Amino acid sequence: MKLDLDGLNADSLTCMLKASFSLENWDAMIEIADTLITQIAIIYETSSNTIREQKLKRSIPYYFGFSLCSKGIALQKLGKYPEARMCILEYSKLGWIKGLNEEGNNEVKYYRNIAKANAYVLDLLEGKTGILEEYVEFIRNSAKEELLPGLITILESSIKYNYSVDCILIEFEINVNAIVEQGTKESIRYFVDYKFLLAMYHYKQENMYDAINTTLETLLSSIKLKDDTGFKKAAALFEILRDYANQSQLQVHHNIMKTIIEREFTNEKEIVLADRRSLG
Repeated sequence: MKLDLDGLNADSLTCMLKASFSLENWDAMIEIADTLITQIAIIYETSSNTIREQKLKRSIPYYFGFSLCSKGIALQKLGKYPEARMCILEYSKLGWIKGLNEEGNNEVKYYRNIAKANAYVLDLLEGKTGILEEYVEFIRNSAKEELLPGLITILESSIKYNYSVDCILIEFEINVNAIVEQGTKESIRYFVDYKFLLAMYHYKQENMYDAINTTLETLLSSIKLKDDTGFKKAAALFEILRDYANQSQLQVHHNIMKTIIEREFTNEKEIVLADRRSLG
């Protein structure tokens, strides 16, 4: 079903892209990104005025880069790697945009760097594990906000092609905890994904004890962070692992589910009482 995107400005479309990413709605991301690309292209090609007069909050390169990058991620998640590479190529070369100020030039450099990272991502997801060491070095030298996406890629590749990355996970464990403590909305979403994939990784490595414990941690994190998508995936994984759980782990799971039910019942009770008061 096509989305109704008529009348939405660039910044509204940007917010929709972020929301679709959180919900893992990859098809919607592609549709929204295409709309945003078209809209920004029209603004760029027809306007000789300043960006401020066009009521844009960010520079033109930001919108081109963000939309193409978002579309590339969605295509990657759908397994359409050649198409994702085309997006990467486009946002790696935004220097063609004329009239750039300092902010615009910084965005061009930023997306050039992100393109390099996402090219590594596709290589790993296609099984080119020979570049793993190079990618890890890239993560070491990148800004801290690139750590969780990088580890997610490494886990996805290791799960898909069944190889161990224990040493890498140990190296960055402290850094991951530090990022979460300072958590932005984006890092929180990545953290839940990271914990879920870490549980899957332990499962694939036949380390059932750690797989179950990490799944329980994912459930707790997703509840605390109100991440419904992460919760659903973790709940499904626990059911797959249930037969391997010891009594203590089963009790923890029971307590988590009991807390959710009690919390929902309390909320419903408060709503009923509020309704009764409003009726006088």
